[in-house]
Amino acid sequence: MGKVRVLGTTQEAIHAAETQLGLPLPKSFADWLLANNGRALGALVVLPVFDARDPRKTWDSIVRYFQGGWQRWQENFGDRPEGCSRLLPFAEFGTGDCYCFDYATLGETGEPVVVLWSHETGQASVVADSYAAFLASPDRPG
Repeated sequence: MGKVRVLGTTQEAIHAAETQLGLPLPKSFADWLLANNGRALGALVVLPVFDARDPRKTWDSIVRYFQGGWQRWQENFGDRPEGCSRLLPFAEFGTGDCYCFDYATLGETGEPVVVLWSHETGQASVVADSYAAFLASPDRPG
């Protein structure tokens, strides 16, 4: 009999990621992860939280991305006012661009707005008022 696939994640795994990131994940994103951790939105790769119940599927976690490649991007763009220090990437294109939560700007729900960050310019443009609004957007890729 094959291994049973784990769907979603746990509050404990989300809390561990938040502790490592030093940031609370937006509630609508955390709620989505509880049911969908490790799943993509069509062609858009959504970064999971690491879950020890399924380490292979969740190894390339939001924490791993944030502490690895994202820190190198910050070094490239950190000297500009539009630097990415206030951003937390949660999804990536194969091109290097990322969807991020912008903790410097809160939407109507009190959650960080969602921005599309360009790896070429280091600039971010608002695409949704929250993660829930991002999921509902007809313009979202995937």
